[in-house]
Amino acid sequence: MRIRLLGCFVLVPALVAMTATAQDEKPDKESARFGFDYTPSLYPQKTPNEAVKSIVKAIDNKRVDYLLAQLADPKYVDAQVAQYRALFTKGKEEARTFLAFDRLVNETVEYFLSDPVLVKELRLFARDAKWDVEDDVAAGSVKDVPGRKVFLKHIGERWFLENRQQ
Repeated sequence: MRIRLLGCFVLVPALVAMTATAQDEKPDKESARFGFDYTPSLYPQKTPNEAVKSIVKAIDNKRVDYLLAQLADPKYVDAQVAQYRALFTKGKEEARTFLAFDRLVNETVEYFLSDPVLVKELRLFARDAKWDVEDDVAAGSVKDVPGRKVFLKHIGERWFLENRQQ
């Protein structure tokens, strides 16, 4: 009986410690945005070039939702979603956020569809860009696309597309 009681005192804290360790191995909540987990194996972002290739891949795979959730500047996306969420006055906050994010996705898809040259140019940047990196900002340029640049922002370990028109 004493051995069983002693086993409980030893096993219970060990199980609690193992559970806490297992929770640490899950992706953190910061990596999940708008229902999309960060997937570096499919869409790497460690370098500016990797990030642009991932952006083009997301567009080609019709994953503009993932692009906005994980590849675009989070501050810009969050501001746009907040602006659209204010238009939805009824329902729970989570549902209004989902609707606002969905609206942003649809508008972005329409934007790409209305300007196919933009996607073609992004492919050129993914293939041929020369990157000028200063601090946490990268500007990519391609000699075949004069007057246009792609800007990326470094946050943590990843590069994100900035919404700058140039």
